[in-house]
Amino acid sequence: MGYYHRWEEFPEREVSYLQGMPESSKLLIRIMSGEKIMLTKINAKQGARIPNHHHEAEQIFLLFKGKMRVTSANESPRELSPGDIWVLPSNCPHSVEYIEDTDALEIVSPIRLDNFIGYTVKHTFFEDE
Repeated sequence: MGYYHRWEEFPEREVSYLQGMPESSKLLIRIMSGEKIMLTKINAKQGARIPNHHHEAEQIFLLFKGKMRVTSANESPRELSPGDIWVLPSNCPHSVEYIEDTDALEIVSPIRLDNFIGYTVKHTFFEDE
């Protein structure tokens, strides 16, 4: 049996683990999750940033609109544009700077429970912590 949804059914909100960081209000997401995979629709305004961090989940980004400057592991920053796909293995340190208003889709597995409001077990680890 399959399920059918529209993105509008899922609330748009800030990223819970980024609250209190500069420019965190410029990054809005909608999350849809199954049992083992999670999709996050990303709507970022120019200037939004996610500092260097890592987590257990593997991550794939599909960029539809805008531009992102990304860094993974010890590589030099790279600029992504519409049509680019960025793949991050589990626990690979990475950071993002949204250099234009951006629409993207993030696919992760396993589910990142720390993305859910009220979840208290930390799963995202920032470099300075």
